[in-house]
Amino acid sequence: MNKKERIAQTDKDMIVSYLRSEVGEIVESWVLWREFIIIQNKIRPEGFLELIENQDYNKINIIEEKFKDDIISRLSELSEEKVGQVTFHFAAKKINILESEVKEFRKFIEKNNFSNKRNQYISHKTLPASWKELRAPHRIPYFTILRGIAFALILMKKIDIHHYGQEVRLQWIKMRKKRYDFTALAKIDFFLLPLIRK
Repeated sequence: MNKKERIAQTDKDMIVSYLRSEVGEIVESWVLWREFIIIQNKIRPEGFLELIENQDYNKINIIEEKFKDDIISRLSELSEEKVGQVTFHFAAKKINILESEVKEFRKFIEKNNFSNKRNQYISHKTLPASWKELRAPHRIPYFTILRGIAFALILMKKIDIHHYGQEVRLQWIKMRKKRYDFTALAKIDFFLLPLIRK
């Protein structure tokens, strides 16, 4: 099946719902990441020796890094120009909107080394040919990651508004209030967002 056939045969509701679910998982990871940053700052020892010997702090640091890597990896994947996968590119081609905005999102992700960080140190790892080619990981600041999340949310809301109409704005407001409610997984809540009644 070629790309045009794949785009034509994919159900619009399916790509929009799965895309929103993926964005929801990013939001969930950000909420948890932020919580662990707060915990990390509260228990951070003052001295360097105490820092490296504090097992509780080290465990929190590992968890915090994993949430950050999850966000970087997911944003990178959403930005890829692939058809048949959960990406903004695929959704834009299917619905025939926002192609320029999706390209801007891709540029932002590439410019700020999200994809390089994922491909070298998180997943889909590219293996250097020699030890000399090893490079230190790209450091992506917190607020740059936050901008990436906001960019993805804005794109997703625009897609939903185009697909479902202006009334879906209210559903997004309701979902924002549920951001810190972990009764259900975010991927399920976001997937079912158009059906929210409370």
